[in-house]
Amino acid sequence: MEVILIEKSDFDRLVGYIEEIAEHIRKIESKQLSGDAERWISNKEAMGILGVSPRTMQRYRDNGCIPFSKIGKNCRYRLSDIERVLEAHRIDGAEEKPEGLHRQYLVRTRKADKRKKKT
Repeated sequence: MEVILIEKSDFDRLVGYIEEIAEHIRKIESKQLSGDAERWISNKEAMGILGVSPRTMQRYRDNGCIPFSKIGKNCRYRLSDIERVLEAHRIDGAEEKPEGLHRQYLVRTRKADKRKKKT
């Protein structure tokens, strides 16, 4: 057996590094267990959530409306991106402020997408 001698300050610093690594691992594990890790969904699941056809999903991808990743022939979407698109196109029937009504008008008439492209 080989014995290595180190100073107490070096040992304390080494223990500190080990604790930092352990804390980092605990954070990653807790994210995975709690479901906070980003979830990717298939094209079929995204179509079901949005209630659109395959052609509409293709148009959303082509227009850059929804970010996606493609592996082979399979498209995958982040669930958070799908939720963001839904929230951006949400229409509130109780909206009373002029800017809110104007945004809803643009969403309903699909002029909001054209307006975003110009800017």
